Amino acid sequence: MRNHISTVIIFIVGLFILWEGTDGLRAFTAEKARQINIMEKKPLLPNVSLEDGNGKALQLYDYKGKIVLATFMYTSCGDVCPILEMKFKEVYDQLPKELIGKEVVFLSFSFDPFHDTPERLKVYENHFGADGITWKMVRFSNEKQQQQFLDLAGVIVIPKEDGGFEHNAAIYLINEQVRLIEIFDYQHSQNVVNKVRAMIEKRNRS
Repeated sequence: MRNHISTVIIFIVGLFILWEGTDGLRAFTAEKARQINIMEKKPLLPNVSLEDGNGKALQLYDYKGKIVLATFMYTSCGDVCPILEMKFKEVYDQLPKELIGKEVVFLSFSFDPFHDTPERLKVYENHFGADGITWKMVRFSNEKQQQQFLDLAGVIVIPKEDGGFEHNAAIYLINEQVRLIEIFDYQHSQNVVNKVRAMIEKRNRS
C-alpha cells in the first residue's frame, strides 16, 4: 500500500514538473518554448537598414502602419528555404489583392548578406513570383543590426562547414507598431491568412 501511494505521489509530482516546464504543456520543444516567450513579450523590433533586390536602400520603419509578414532565409539553401517561400507565396496568393501593399506587405529577410547580393535576391524574387514591391527579398545592411534583429525575433542561425546554415523556419507577423506579435508554423499558411484578415477587419471596425 505504501509503495502504491509513493508511486502516485511521484506521478503527480512528475506531472506538475512537466506542466511547469512546458508552460502548461504548450512547449514540448525548445523551439516552441522560444516562440511562446517571444509572443508573450511582443518585442518592438529595431529600425534596421535593408537593401532590396533592386539595390534600393530601405528601413523597416518605412512600413509602420502596415502589417508585415516575414520569413528568414538564404538563397543558396537547398532544403527548408524553398519550401518556406512556397508556403509564403500561398499566403500572398490567398489574401485579397486589394489588401496587398495597402494593408499588408511581405518581406523575406536573407541572413547571408555577403553572398545574397541584390542580383541574387532579384533572381530569388523572380523564382517565387515576388513582385519586388509588395513582396521584397531583402538583406541586412549592417551585421550588428542583423544579429540584434534575429535575436529579438528568435531566429537561430548556425553556420555550417559547407558554407550553409542550420536555422529555424517560420512565418512571422509584425503589427502596425512594428511589434512581433505572432510566429506561425509555415506549413499552415491558412492560419496566417485567417489572422491577417481578422486583424484588418478589427481595425476597420474601430
